[in-house]
Amino acid sequence: MVRERTEPGRWGRISRTQIELGQWRARARYRSVTGVAKLVESSASTAAGAERALVAKLERLRDEEMLGGSGDITPATLMTDVFDQWIEEKRAGGQVVPQSLAKYVETLEFNLRPAYGALRVREMTPVAVNRVLMALSKAGKFDTARQCRNVMSQVMMMCVRYGAAPFNPVRDAVTVRKPKKHDIRTIDLESIAILRKAVRTWEERPAVRGVRNVTMLPQIVDTMLGTGLRIGECLALRVSDLDLDAEVPTLTVTGTVVRAEGRLFRQPNPKSDTSERTIALPALVVTALREAIALGLDGGPDDLVFPSKVGTPRSPSRVREQLKQAQEGTGLDVRPHDFRRTVGTQVANNTTLTSASMLLGHADEATTRAHYVKRIRIAPDVREVIDQLFSTTVTAPAGGAKTMGK
Repeated sequence: MVRERTEPGRWGRISRTQIELGQWRARARYRSVTGVAKLVESSASTAAGAERALVAKLERLRDEEMLGGSGDITPATLMTDVFDQWIEEKRAGGQVVPQSLAKYVETLEFNLRPAYGALRVREMTPVAVNRVLMALSKAGKFDTARQCRNVMSQVMMMCVRYGAAPFNPVRDAVTVRKPKKHDIRTIDLESIAILRKAVRTWEERPAVRGVRNVTMLPQIVDTMLGTGLRIGECLALRVSDLDLDAEVPTLTVTGTVVRAEGRLFRQPNPKSDTSERTIALPALVVTALREAIALGLDGGPDDLVFPSKVGTPRSPSRVREQLKQAQEGTGLDVRPHDFRRTVGTQVANNTTLTSASMLLGHADEATTRAHYVKRIRIAPDVREVIDQLFSTTVTAPAGGAKTMGK
C-alpha cells in the first residue's frame, strides 16, 4: 500500500527518543510549501516537553514560509479580521445577491465570530471547526450548521489563496447530515376548497374603525396555488410582467422581494438564473390577477401587482401571518410554501418531473424530486405483466422440476 504524502506546510508522525538520562529528542519530517521534505528536531528534559518544543518549532517554520504569501492575511491574523475582509470581498465582487449577503453576515455575527473570532488563522484546525458543527447538530440546528460549514469553507479558502493557511481545515471537518425528513407537505383537494373559502371570508370581514380590509390574500393564494411561485416571487410581480390578454396568458418571473440591512425591497432578479421563467396561466390565476389590478392600489415605482397600502413591496412575513389568521377555526395549517409543493407534486405525477422542475424554477430535477414531489406509495397496477410469469410456466416430466417456457 502506497503511503499518502504529507501535504505542504504539514508534518508527519512525531517520534520521541531518550538520548540520555533527563534528555529527550523529538523528531518529525516536515514538508515545506514548495514540497521539499526535511527532518526537524527539538530537545528537552522530558518526552512531552521535547514534543511541545518541536511542534512550536514546526509551526514557526510553517508561519515563516506562509508570511511570504500575497495579501494582508497571514497565519497570525485574527479570524475576526479575516471575517471582515471576506465580507468586504463579497460586497466588492458584486456576485452575491443582498439576501445572501445578509445571511452571511448573520451567520458570522451570531455563530462564527463568537466561536472563532479570537483565534488566529494558524489555529484553525478540523478539530476547531468540528467543535461548532457538532454543537449545532446536537442542538438540532442542522440548517445553521450547514450554513456555518459553507461560510467557513469559503473563508478558509480565501486564507489559502492569500498563503496564510496551507490547506482548508473545513475539508476534513464533519459533514452535517440532517436526519431523515418527514413526508413532503401537500394540500388535498378538500383542504384547498376550505382554504380558498376561508381567505375570502376573512378578507370580507367587517371593517375595523371604518377602514376597509385590503390584504389581497385571496388573490395571492390563488396566484401561488396556480403557479407554484415562491412567496417572494409572487409579491414581486409587476403589471409589466403579465400578459393576460394573449391567447395563452402568461406571467414572467423577473424578481423577488427580499429584506436586507433592515429594508424590504424588490430585487430585480429572482433567487437564481433558473428562477427566471415564463409561466402559462390557468384561468383561475388570470381572474385573481385581474381582481388584484382592479383594486386600484398604488403599485409604487415598480407598478407592483400586490403592493402594500403605501405602494411598497408587501411583506412575505405579513402575508404568512395573515394566512394563519384566516385559517383560524378551519382545522387547517397551510403555509405559503405548501402551495409550491402541492403544485410540484400535481405536475410531476400527471406529466413529468422535468415539467415540474422547470415550472418551479429549479436548477436540477434532484431538488424537485427530493423536496417538492410527494411520493406516491401505491404500486402501479401491473397484474397483466405478472400474469405472464404464470402463463409461460409449463409442467416438467415426472420427477423433474418446473421450468419456464421459452
